[in-house]
Amino acid sequence: MPDEPTPDVRTVRLGLELRHIRLEQNLTLQKAHELLNRSVSSVSRIEKGQVKLPERDLPPILDAYGITDPTRRKALQALTRGPSAKDWWQSYRDVLTVYPTFISMENEAARIRAFESIFLPGLLQTAEYAREIFSVGRPERSALEIKRLTDVRIKRQQILRRTPRPDVHVILAESTLRQCVGGPEVMQRQLQHLVEVLALGRVGLQILPFTAGAHPALGSFNILTVPALGGDIVHIDETSRSRFVDDEAITGRYLDVYERLSIAALPEDDSRRQIEHLAYELQSQAKERLRQA
Repeated sequence: MPDEPTPDVRTVRLGLELRHIRLEQNLTLQKAHELLNRSVSSVSRIEKGQVKLPERDLPPILDAYGITDPTRRKALQALTRGPSAKDWWQSYRDVLTVYPTFISMENEAARIRAFESIFLPGLLQTAEYAREIFSVGRPERSALEIKRLTDVRIKRQQILRRTPRPDVHVILAESTLRQCVGGPEVMQRQLQHLVEVLALGRVGLQILPFTAGAHPALGSFNILTVPALGGDIVHIDETSRSRFVDDEAITGRYLDVYERLSIAALPEDDSRRQIEHLAYELQSQAKERLRQA
């Protein structure tokens, strides 16, 4: 199999454009497969941005779809020539089987909104917290694979230190802060890291407390505002794949859910104080264990 670059934000945009063109032509995936002489799964993967389309393969697709406008064809063709080989995550292709497209989009996002109901978001994790998640998630992973995945997670956080940096806002279910990942010491250092990041003013953070009761979110999700894609993309991280949604009606519903979560959550100052309190509690418990040892 050729050593092809992993998909990037340009690949995702091209896939979205091709899907829109297919729908403009009132073509089902089955009809497109017959028209393009490609399997249904191949057409679907191209539209989802899961595979990078070679430059030579696009003109026949545009011909089949009846796209003759030279300006539009040129713009679409340019998306097959993106300089993805220079992106830092390309050197981690051996372990990035699910996330390269998301990382590319995150890297180009102007705004990131995230709701997390299980673990802390990758942009805010410490290395030891991330390492524990990767170890437990798939016990068969080798030590080298876990190290490389952890390296990727930490490298992603560079976007919080660059200029300009994206506007990042996170809503955490309270359970994410009380789930003691890696043990009390690891979790205490993770909470202290959160306090330090918040003190720098790089991230807005709210806690959705247990007392908020039922809420409209069915699980964790991200809303990425990516100028290169022309708007908001919803990312849903599932067990074995990443799912992206660009339909305006659906993204609009997620934006509404996020707004309602933000209203139900604690204000940012109160959220920071609660994290500080939880970190202090864990630190006090650690000191007590040492005293009793």
